[in-house]
This record gives sequence, structure tokens and C-alpha cells, in this order.
Amino acid sequence: MHGLYVHVPFCVSKCSYCDFYSLPGRIEAAGDYVKAIIEEAKTYRGMSFDTLYIGGGTPSVLGAQHLETLMSGLNRQFDFSAMVEATIEVNPDSATDTFLQAAKKFGLNRVSVGVQSLSDNELKSVNRVHTAAQAVKVIELIKAIGFKSVSADLIIGLPGQSWVSLAKSLKTLTNQGVQHLSVYCMSLEYGTPLAQFPPANLPNEDLQAELYEKTRDYLTEQGFTHYEISNFALPGFECLHNINYWHGGDYLGLGPAAASHLDGKRFKNRNDLDAYLANPIKQTEVDEVLDEMGRLGEEAMLRLRLLVEGINPSVFSGRYNPEAIVRLIDRLNKLTERGLLETDGIRYRLAKKYVLTSNGIFQAVLESG
Repeated sequence: MHGLYVHVPFCVSKCSYCDFYSLPGRIEAAGDYVKAIIEEAKTYRGMSFDTLYIGGGTPSVLGAQHLETLMSGLNRQFDFSAMVEATIEVNPDSATDTFLQAAKKFGLNRVSVGVQSLSDNELKSVNRVHTAAQAVKVIELIKAIGFKSVSADLIIGLPGQSWVSLAKSLKTLTNQGVQHLSVYCMSLEYGTPLAQFPPANLPNEDLQAELYEKTRDYLTEQGFTHYEISNFALPGFECLHNINYWHGGDYLGLGPAAASHLDGKRFKNRNDLDAYLANPIKQTEVDEVLDEMGRLGEEAMLRLRLLVEGINPSVFSGRYNPEAIVRLIDRLNKLTERGLLETDGIRYRLAKKYVLTSNGIFQAVLESG
């Protein structure tokens, strides 16, 4: 499977927890930006993709006209005939009917909504510009237009959050027919306003873990599968684009800060909008070719994020050196003996109680490569 990611770095305002490459107040550059994306795409002309993901930032601030220009340009450069999933991220304050209709017209069939919370107090506490009512309304609109799949993002650990408020958000979204939920625990990222000035009512790690477990239990009761550390889906509504990442598959990223992985080579564009607008072709700042052992360790680590699927070492057969696979299996067995992984004799999976503290396990798997 091959995925295409397009980064849209524009935002209405910067959330206090966000460390992604996003720029408030630059939307006037959207027209030039779309042209630059198409110019970069030309250097990969003729590639075919199974999935498309337009993320950000806030892609919905582009508006319908710029989105149509973007999609028309991408369609001229790439083969989307085998496309099975095409996602666009939106925020409730900018996802208009006109924009969503344009997205549907150009084959986007999945919408990911940046809800984060359905408590207005929690939204205001981290500088989100939309309201809970706007989020509910835009999901109703997305469903009415007829998109195949609707996903919503939620954050655990917002200032003042409790299980009462989080449960209300979960119940409302599941009742609305949202088929996929990405639920992220708040982390204080260096340099963000929230990290510099953390409020006194910010839930601590223990409370976050409790809220996460209650979220998992609630969504499981509603028929959702906890298929990845931060992701829950009704059967058949898993995010295929992201699963390709976790399978170690190939993907191309367009735009500043966008990362790519093609034929074992990893590269990333600079986090510099102005440089990208001036010359979108030569913006690569990271360029790395992984050796076989590095590729095996990374793919195994990524596959462990898939909580149901886990790792079946047989998927590596024929693609990696048998000796490297044996070394990996030995490391997986040792982690299982320590209770960090579980196995049914075929697959290895993260032990349930270590899902939120899995970074050390991932590092051990990477070292096994």
C-alpha cells in the first residue's frame, strides 16, 4: 500500500498545547501554497496511491476554491484509480457546507474532525476557537452530506477535565454515529505555552491513565475496537492511511514539515513555509537510508502499536535476512518473559497494562534490529 500525505500548515490560531508545524495568520498565502504543492508533486509525477491524507494545521481554512485547485492539481500528477481511502482534517469553526461539498466532489470520503472536547470551558482553556455546539453541528453536516467515514479527535488531560466531562463528549460523539475516535493523552511539549505555564488544574499522569482506561472500557462497550494505542474504530472503519504507517509501508509527504518513506529511504521537508513558497522542490533536510536491520526493527516497533494485530513474525519472511528475524524473535521472547509483551504462539502484542508506558518496550524492539 502507498499513501500520500499533504500538509496544510495554516491555522486560525495556535492551540496552547500544539507543537506541530502550523502557522496562524498566514492564510493569505494559501493560493501560492497550493501552487507550490503542485510543483512539488510534479517531481513525483506518475506515482499511484491507495490512500490520501490532507492534514495540518487546519486544511478546512483553505476554503472550497483552494481545495478544488489542490485536488485538481494532484489528480493531474498522480494515479488515484486504486484509492480506497481519502481523508481530510477539519476544524468545526472553518468546515463550511461549501468546503465539505467540494471535498466530497473530489473523492474525499473520510473526514477527521478536531473536536478535542465537548466542554466549552476545556476548549477555551487551551485556546481552541470553536465551541462544543459547532463541533456537534459540523458532524451532523458531514453525516448529512454522505461521507463514508467520520473520525473525531479527543484529548485526555485538558485543564479541569474529569470523567464526567469526558464521558459526555464520548457519549455525544458515539450517539452521533462517529465511527472512529483518536484519543490522545495530553503531553507538555517543550516550548508550548501550556508547558511554559501549566495550569494548576491540569490532570496529572495518574488521572490521565484512569481517564484513558475508562475511555477504553466505554468505547469497547459501544462496539469499538481499540486497534492502536490512541485509536478506536467500529469494525471496518480503521484508518487505512495510518495503518500503512504502522506496517512500515511507503508514503510520500508534500509540503513543509512533511515526512516521506519510500523504498527504505526516509526524508523530510524543512519546517519553513517561506522557503517552501520560494522553491518547493529542494526543501529536504533529513535524508536517511535505513539498513536491513534498521528497517526490520522499525517495522516491528511500529507494528506493535497495533494492539489487536500485533506482530506475526511470518510477515517478515522473504523480506528480511532470516538471521535478523531470529534475533528479533529472541528479543520479543525476552520481552514476553518479562511480562511486557503477550503471545498466543503466533503473534506478539503489547501487554494491556503497559500500553501507556510502551516507549521503553519500543526502544528495546528497535535495538533488536
